[in-house]
Formats: sequence, structure tokens, C-alpha cells
Amino acid sequence: MLAFDSSGHGRDRVVVLIHGWPLNRSIWSVVAPRVATADFRVLAPDLPGFGDSPPIDLGRATVEAYAEEVAKFIDPFKAQRLAVAGHSFGGYVALALAERRPNAVAGLGLIASRTTADSETARRGRLETIEKVRSGGTKALLPGLAEKLVGPRAAPEWRGRATQIIERARPDGVMAGLGAMAARPDHTALFDSFGGPRLVIHGTEDGLIPVSEAARIGPSPPDVRVIVDGIGHMPMWEAPEATADAVISWASSLRR
Repeated sequence: MLAFDSSGHGRDRVVVLIHGWPLNRSIWSVVAPRVATADFRVLAPDLPGFGDSPPIDLGRATVEAYAEEVAKFIDPFKAQRLAVAGHSFGGYVALALAERRPNAVAGLGLIASRTTADSETARRGRLETIEKVRSGGTKALLPGLAEKLVGPRAAPEWRGRATQIIERARPDGVMAGLGAMAARPDHTALFDSFGGPRLVIHGTEDGLIPVSEAARIGPSPPDVRVIVDGIGHMPMWEAPEATADAVISWASSLRR
């Protein structure tokens, strides 16, 4: 069972927010309650190996395996209309979930994420980072990763919060996530052809996934695409109101 936070009491209108790498469910602590006030139940799980959830074996760590764990997590809630949005690595998991459980995912969202697979250069970089973490622990990711997670205009406390989460992350979970990202397939066609409402939120100053790589969707409902000026890779921290409003607008279309 995945550890999770739950906000709100909606039974049939459920929003699932999936955190990115190497983070945990706490990144949604401001956004989730805001979304819940719009009569949604918001579920924010820790992916396997992150936060308080049990680990996943590095040898079987794929985005599909993470998606299956999320699917098993959401099944007991028996939601009729489920909206799933993922941040960064969580977006890759959300795409895999939509592919494997098309009848379960009615709305699909990407927050500071992308649909494409890694380039060969990026893949080699992830494998090299696995070895750094194996030998030096998650502190080997600092300070560079914390600096890239939040935009240059973000409040200083967010950079400190990012550092704290990275330092406390479990090396086995961090390495498994890296392996899954390196091996993930291109899901552009899946996102482009997805039949339900789609969400894209991205910052113009994202230091990890450039805004030029954000998925392109039409500006008209039920799709929602919000590009936030001056925001880095953590829109749920740097622009929580804009992020929550976009999630509400996107998920609300499932009621129609």
C-alpha cells in the first residue's frame, strides 16, 4: 500500500497528483487543499521508494511498474471519473497509467513534464547519476539539483526545502526512479490522441525540462494549457494559486 495524503470528500470526482523525482507527496501540501475546496477528493501518494512508501526493486523499476502500483492504490476508491496529473517523473508515470488503464483515467495532466523519451545523452547521464548515488548517497545530487528545481526568482525557502527533501530521499528509491526514467518510451502519440481533458502546466524558467519541451495542446476547453512566466520546475511551490486554478479548471470538465 502506498503512503498518501487525502484532501476533500468528493467520492466520484477524484484528482490524483503524482510527485516527481526525487521528491515525495509533500510537494502538493499547498495545492491539494485548494483543489479540494472545489468539491474534489484529492489523493497524493508517495511513489514506491519515495517518502513513506515501500521500495521497488531496481531491476523491475519501469514507469509501467510504478503505474501499476498507482493503479492498485486507486482501485479501492472506485472513482467513476478519475483525473490524474503528474509532476516531472510523475508525469511519465501518469502517461504509463493512461496507457495501461485507459478506462480508469478520464483526465490526463502533465506538470513540468514532457511526453518524449530520453535522448541517448540524457540516458547515459541518468545511468552515471545512479553510480554517483550508489557511491555517495543522495547528497551526491547536491547542490546542483536543488538549484535547478526552483526558478531563480523563487523565494529562498523553497531551495532549502528542496535540499531537505533530497537529503532525506532513500538512495534505493532515487536510483530506481533514475532507471525507470532512462528506459521510458515516447508517449507523445498517446498524449496527443488522449480522448479526455488534458492539462499542461509549465514554467518559463524551468531549469530541468525547458518550456520548449512542454506538450502542445489547443487553448480551448476541455484542454487546459498554462505557461507561468518566471516560474521554474516547481509550479506547485512557486505559483500554487495558478497551479491549483488550472487543475480545478481541467478536472471540472469531467463533470460535464
